[in-house]
Amino acid sequence: MTSEVRNRRFILVRHGTTDWNSAGRMQGHTDVPLNDEGREQARRVAERLKSLDEQPVAIWSSDLSRAQETALTISRVLDIPLQCTVDLRETMLGSWEGLNHAEIVERGDGDLLQKYLHDSYTFRPPNGESLNAMWARMLGAQDRIRKAHVEGTVVIVAHGSCLRSLVCAALDAPLPTMRAIWLDNASISILHEVDKPLGRTKGVVLLNDVSHLKRVTGAPLE
Repeated sequence: MTSEVRNRRFILVRHGTTDWNSAGRMQGHTDVPLNDEGREQARRVAERLKSLDEQPVAIWSSDLSRAQETALTISRVLDIPLQCTVDLRETMLGSWEGLNHAEIVERGDGDLLQKYLHDSYTFRPPNGESLNAMWARMLGAQDRIRKAHVEGTVVIVAHGSCLRSLVCAALDAPLPTMRAIWLDNASISILHEVDKPLGRTKGVVLLNDVSHLKRVTGAPLE
């Protein structure tokens, strides 16, 4: 047991907007790039992080291009190397990836879609990943990041549902609680941890902050 007190922050950044986000298409593990709006959002996130009093010591990202491009923009502005891992990917959505709600109904999954929209923890897309499996790999990735950076601020750039699972973990809340949390594209959330001799305390100090965005390409993002 260490006698040291170590402070650690995780800055969670959801990737910028993609054309599939705008069209309401399920993305999951499908590799969809940022669009022009998303690239501008990434630039604004980077400038926001550059203005912090305590600069990050590391940046980790999902390996999917929408997250990786957002993270690379931050990496260049902060001049910090980027580390990517498949374990920070979005939840895999199986047969629904690439489809919008109307197309899911068209393929005969209308009843399952309504159940999914009401309770996405219990009802999953055909051939999709369970939320428990996603949570396990996200917690594993977070633990590896902790071991690599025992203190300081670490940026994690990833996806909506998987970042919400980390918020649940910070709150000691059951995973279905994530259905009551929303993270916008290019939003910033901050988790704070303190490792003490008798254990770890943790909490959420900022959630879904988009004040750095305001207007991109002339349209309000709120």
